[in-house]
Amino acid sequence: MLVGFKSKFCACLQTQQNLKLIVLLYATFLILDVSSNINSTLNTKTLFRLLLSTGFILWVLSWIGDSNGILPASTYGMIFSVILTEFGIYFWLKSYRDKRGFYPKFFKIYRVLLNKMKKNPFNGFFFMVRHLLKFYTLILVFSMIIVFIGFITIGQSEPVKTVQNYCENNSEIKNITGKINYYGILRNVSSQWNSETGSSELSLVFVSENGIFNVFSKLEKENGEWKVKKLELKDKNTGANIVYKK
Repeated sequence: MLVGFKSKFCACLQTQQNLKLIVLLYATFLILDVSSNINSTLNTKTLFRLLLSTGFILWVLSWIGDSNGILPASTYGMIFSVILTEFGIYFWLKSYRDKRGFYPKFFKIYRVLLNKMKKNPFNGFFFMVRHLLKFYTLILVFSMIIVFIGFITIGQSEPVKTVQNYCENNSEIKNITGKINYYGILRNVSSQWNSETGSSELSLVFVSENGIFNVFSKLEKENGEWKVKKLELKDKNTGANIVYKK
């Protein structure tokens, strides 16, 4: 019974319509709850918990959706998650100040915790458990920053653009995939290069007219120009079978 539930859950995640429905339900629930809080003197403690929890869950769902090619819904989910998290942090700081009369003194908290951990390393674990919501909010913000920096730097690098141009202009690939509509935000890139030579390996996912495809490619930089030396295109619609290979 548990296996059946897991298989149904995975199948549900792999449909773009269901993820859009999940995002819509969370957004509707959030709006309704915010409205009720406003009408009842705006309980900021409840509000920031709701916003941070929703932002965290939506970020995880969007991450899974991006990996499975549920685009562009997963991209919108990530953006909406960032917005929810920002508002959640704002209301958390507001709630903290309303209760104590000042904002959190993060450096002081860090020094106190560090001194306690020197006496007993498990004090760090106990602190995390007592402040679990804040802890996974910190992890959430850190992962958002990493994804953003990675996307605007490595994700937009010359090797990635070279592979994208190759996929979009290769007639054999175009016959298989049709027009490419969206690329996933998450890209796995490993590169070493200088102004004249270099090498790179990368993988990414895209959605086209004919479905969802994974790309794995190896490139080399010769005389300052990146060239695709190996490329495998896998069709996720048919169990990730290789449909093109260079």
